[in-house]
Amino acid sequence: MTERDRLHRVVVVGGGITGLVAARRLAQAGHDVTLVEAARRLGGQVNTVQLGSRRVDVGAEAIHLGSPTARSLVEELGLTESVLGSRPGQSWLWTGRGLRALPAGVTPSGPTRLRPVVTSGVMSVRGLGRAGLEPLLARLRPGLADDEDISVGEFVSSRFGHEVTQRFIDPLLGSLHAGDVHRLSLRACAPALVDAATQRRSLVRRRPAPPSAPGAAQLPMFASWPGGLATLTDAVLADLPVRVRLGCRVERITREPDGYTVEVTQLEAPGEAPGEAAGATEQLRADGIVLAVPAAAAAPLLAPHSRRAAGILDSAEVAKVATVVLGFDRSATKDLRAFAGTGVLMPSTAGMLLKAATHLSRKWPQFADDEYSLVRLSAGRSGDNRIAELSDDELVSQLVDDYRTVTGLDAAPHVLHVQRWSDGLPQLRVGHTARLSALREEVAQTLPGVVLAGSAYDGLGLASCIASGETAAAALSPHRTAPAASTSPVGA
Repeated sequence: MTERDRLHRVVVVGGGITGLVAARRLAQAGHDVTLVEAARRLGGQVNTVQLGSRRVDVGAEAIHLGSPTARSLVEELGLTESVLGSRPGQSWLWTGRGLRALPAGVTPSGPTRLRPVVTSGVMSVRGLGRAGLEPLLARLRPGLADDEDISVGEFVSSRFGHEVTQRFIDPLLGSLHAGDVHRLSLRACAPALVDAATQRRSLVRRRPAPPSAPGAAQLPMFASWPGGLATLTDAVLADLPVRVRLGCRVERITREPDGYTVEVTQLEAPGEAPGEAAGATEQLRADGIVLAVPAAAAAPLLAPHSRRAAGILDSAEVAKVATVVLGFDRSATKDLRAFAGTGVLMPSTAGMLLKAATHLSRKWPQFADDEYSLVRLSAGRSGDNRIAELSDDELVSQLVDDYRTVTGLDAAPHVLHVQRWSDGLPQLRVGHTARLSALREEVAQTLPGVVLAGSAYDGLGLASCIASGETAAAALSPHRTAPAASTSPVGA
């Protein structure tokens, strides 16, 4: 790397896991990095809150260490020794006939084994017969074309029938994405199925996963730490020369002949550090910019330069979501059937506000001896705006009522925390990958040296966000912005 490369100035906008990873890689490559975050903390939807003596995650709950990229980062940060895996246990599905155990081998993208589905009691005889045709239909149905995308629901229904989609895919993948599986993109939300879709390969005849390399540490598939996922986000920039601006909003990006000017405003917020003044502005010079922010935040920054890019971002959808952490007296839950499992998944057809429940004391070892039975309830789906119309007290009351209906638990909880996510969860609809390709091509042409990264573009989950941050950093490391035609924003 040349001296010019080492002094490359990069502004990373957004301090979630994507922005943190991008800033880390850029700083390691020798760039001069400033990270700007509107909130008063780093982490984004990794939010570990202190509730009494315990630390509880009220956003993302676990990291998937089956991802080589996520695993590599955890190993690099020296966090493998303290990793905690989720405890094995049964998950429940809510059906019209009460709770049923989630069959072994059923994933958010469909069943990988049919026998457990047959014996689960979740499906009708007719539905089971239709699901059993999947290996045959995989060969007979046309494969997905290279430039084609369909919804996860349409694909799974074409293979297994509508009943599998309704009773398994909707409460699993639909709950994870807070979305409608008949609108979520197969390529963006279930990329593991794309090969089976294009090659007409059966989903219940998957090849076994390759064995771990000799001597490789055996890490859990889904993991956290005793201090929560903030353990990860706190470590990403430790001991790296990255300047962090918290409580700051990027107002505009101006293209200059030799790069960019990023205008930043200090927001009015409690607990301001000495020397900070609400409303103060700062001009940051940049050769490259990573926009690791939701589509709604990126759109106004790109609009003066490209109406086309802003239009694509403006069309993006999000689902408003909320999380409530409750504590029940252990005497009220010790003999309850539902608490034999790690949580409950709800189908959208149930008509309840409750989307999912996680029994934290059952699922995570750090809460096993807590004074309460800890429960995390989540709400919010695409197209359902009820949580926005409810006060916190009303939200808790409705979720507790739904949880009582599902589990039979008739005890007053201790309300420990209510978390609303104003940014929501991005809805990666059918055609997302094509729109994303067009968006990135447009940004590359109008604003060379500006890259988009994060869950709104590259998929939900910490592993996807980590990979997105790494890709953004790699794209900028060798990049040089071309001189602009003028110092004014370029209109599309």
